[in-house]
Order: sequence, then structure tokens, then C-alpha cells
Amino acid sequence: MGFQSRIKPKRSLGQNFFRNKSLAKHIANLVLESSPKHITEIGPGKGAFTTLFYGATKDMTLIETDVILSTELVNQFKNATILHRDFLELPLTFSPTTYFGSLPYNISKPIIKKILISDTFTNPAFFIIQKEVAEKYTNRNTNLLGLMREIYADCKILLTIKPDSFYPKPKVTSSFIKFTPHDKYQGVDKKALEKLIRISFTQPRKTLKNNLRNTKYVLLDQEQSLRPNQLTLDQYISILNRS
Repeated sequence: MGFQSRIKPKRSLGQNFFRNKSLAKHIANLVLESSPKHITEIGPGKGAFTTLFYGATKDMTLIETDVILSTELVNQFKNATILHRDFLELPLTFSPTTYFGSLPYNISKPIIKKILISDTFTNPAFFIIQKEVAEKYTNRNTNLLGLMREIYADCKILLTIKPDSFYPKPKVTSSFIKFTPHDKYQGVDKKALEKLIRISFTQPRKTLKNNLRNTKYVLLDQEQSLRPNQLTLDQYISILNRS
């Protein structure tokens, strides 16, 4: 599985190649259970997961920023569309797809955000990311990242992945996480809601009254002494609607 061992991971690109073959198969099966018609894999690297997906569907788009790996992908997966691009600079103009990626920890959040707000996000999306970040997305304790995610999608951690499943070993534990799009907030101005939440979390330890001072937002008496992590998304929507 994967390409030849002469290709070494590049620290500058945050590369950690997945090497746990049995776990890779299990993860691929979890993705394929959603019956994807098209898969877009971000950062396929040596193709540990690509090989498994390719056996089930050759309708794939592979986005790889490493030029050497991109060339290897072209040679191995001839029926797939391979883009040698930085995903964060790529316009998402293709058809709705199932996104998957074992993402570099340092850019996982902007990648996921770009997908969640995209019109191409109509199917479940699956990612391997840092466990600590995954737990914020699941909103176990109200936080900025979890609230932003909740606007667009439901979220569930499917697996915990130990560092020795990668080469080189990262210093942190990872999670395999699933995002499922929803339309719970169709009538809400989502950009305006995001702006309100970001301003509210300007200084997370201070109260809403402090963070929203000199803004247009109107708070009820019982909201003024609350900190931003003490409100639900529905409460933020109520503030937005009355302002």
C-alpha cells in the first residue's frame, strides 16, 4: 500500500504518512458506507487511503501540494483527476462531493471551514485531525470553533488514532471525525451570525457586555454578565435577530 519508501515526509508541509494498514482499511470502509458517488481527497500523500477508495470508485479528485507526490499519483491512479494545488487557494467549483483527508494539523481548521461554507458540501465529510481540535468541533464545551461548526453541520468523532499509526509519529493523538451538513438555519444570515460570535469571543474570559460594548448588538439583562462560552448557538441567533 502506498508509494515507494524513497519518498520522505516533508516537515515544511506538515506531512505525516499513514502507515497502519488495518486501521486505514477500517477508516476507508467507514467512508464508503456513505455510498459516495465522488470522493475528493485532500493531501493523499503516498496513497494509503486512495488505494482503498480507488478500488470502490474511480471517480475521484486528488488534491496534492507536493509536486513529487502529485507525479506519483498521476502514474498510479490514471482514472482519477489529480490537481497539484494548494487546497486553500483552490476555487471549489466542482460538483458536490464527499471530502476526505488526513490533514496537516497546522492548516486543518481553515481547510474544514472552507468546506463547511462551500456549496459543494452536500455529503458527509471525513477527516483525520488532532484530537484536541476534534473535541472542540464536537462542542462538548461551548467554544468558538464548535459554535462556528454548528451553523453548518453536525459532527461526530468516529475513532481515536494513536501517534504510531503515522510516520513520522506526531506528538499528539488524532481523531477520525465526520461532518454531516444540515439545513437547520436556512433563514439565518450565517455571515452575520459568524461575525457576532467572533466579536463575542474577542476576549473569551470577559463578559458579553464587555465584548459587545459599542456595537449594535442588544443584550437582555440576564445576558450581560455571561461569558461567550455560556451561550448556545440559539441564544446567539436571538441576539442577532433583535439587533
